[in-house]
Amino acid sequence: MRKLTFIMILLFCATATYAQKGKVAQASSYLSSGKLDEAKKLIDEAITHENCVNDPKSYFIKGQIYQAIYESPLPDYKKLDPNALDVAWEAYQKVQQLDEKGKFPKKLKVQFENLAIDYANKGVEFYSSENYAGALNAFKRVLEIEKSPIINNPGIDTAIIFNAGLAAQKANLLSEAEGYYKEALKYNYEPAKTNVMLASVLKEQGKKEEALQYLQKGYELAPNDPFTLVELINYYLLGGEPEKAEVYLDAAIKQDPNNPSYYRAKGTLYEKLNQPEKAQAMYEKALSIDPNDFNSLFYLGNMKLNEANELNKVVFNIEDADEYNREVPKVYAAYAKAIPFFEKALEIQPGERNTMTILKELYFRLRATDPVYQEKYDKMQEALQKAE
Repeated sequence: MRKLTFIMILLFCATATYAQKGKVAQASSYLSSGKLDEAKKLIDEAITHENCVNDPKSYFIKGQIYQAIYESPLPDYKKLDPNALDVAWEAYQKVQQLDEKGKFPKKLKVQFENLAIDYANKGVEFYSSENYAGALNAFKRVLEIEKSPIINNPGIDTAIIFNAGLAAQKANLLSEAEGYYKEALKYNYEPAKTNVMLASVLKEQGKKEEALQYLQKGYELAPNDPFTLVELINYYLLGGEPEKAEVYLDAAIKQDPNNPSYYRAKGTLYEKLNQPEKAQAMYEKALSIDPNDFNSLFYLGNMKLNEANELNKVVFNIEDADEYNREVPKVYAAYAKAIPFFEKALEIQPGERNTMTILKELYFRLRATDPVYQEKYDKMQEALQKAE
């Protein structure tokens, strides 16, 4: 009786194995005919209910089916599994674990080569949708696949390394981004651009001196690259040595003389260097190119306001009453000179709160000199209250 039972168990296993392999074969047939929904259904059943064997072929076909789902141009098939590409990758990993006789490396190589392309496309897709962490993981997978002994590719995909750096930077994984950019530089991948991107990552991590080295290297390699110039300008302009920004601003202006932002930046530089006349000339130059340059208008207005404030301090300390009365109108006139710049700026950016607040204070100061200012003050006060 025991012998009969044992024979029945063997028969059951053989029957189950045959049924399972039959489903796998049918799933493969559906894959060949493009019926991915039926193929997925059968392979999922076969893998799940496998009781007697661990068959690498079954996992290979599963990988093929799920990879085809990802690659399908038909939305209905793509919806079968949003993580189809990862499922395919995991299935191929299982093939390698179970393939003790070494039957699948050549077949896997073909799938891996396509899989690398699929993950690269997936990375671009994630990046475009601003899923930067997803993009980074996809690019990492490409690199992992390309380093696999299955591929046996001695080449280095420097573009993917750089893209991994971009994705890591966007995902605020700055240390990882730094590593990828430095690796890309080892292989001389677009060195001018990569040096600049690496510099920006280093700067964000507080490594300012190292950042400057890479930034200058990028400039040496591509002195006419506007992005590199802007980075160098900002580095010095916002740092402790603003005077060093001038040479790069001049280079930028020479390259693009009709760009108002360069003249505006140079105006900011001259303000930092306490050269107000030169600063004013640069802001006016920017406005001659773009009369609606809000920042240049605001900066000019602010310069006039500062001049008025300095004059006010001097006049306030005059002790002689007659002299004080003679000088006060000059103070009012100085404040009035600032108003047109701020009013024009507000026309360009209606509702800009800082501009509205400054104008309200200027109207208040001058309300006794002209009823118009009292009226403007009341309107601005009301506008600010509504904006709260």
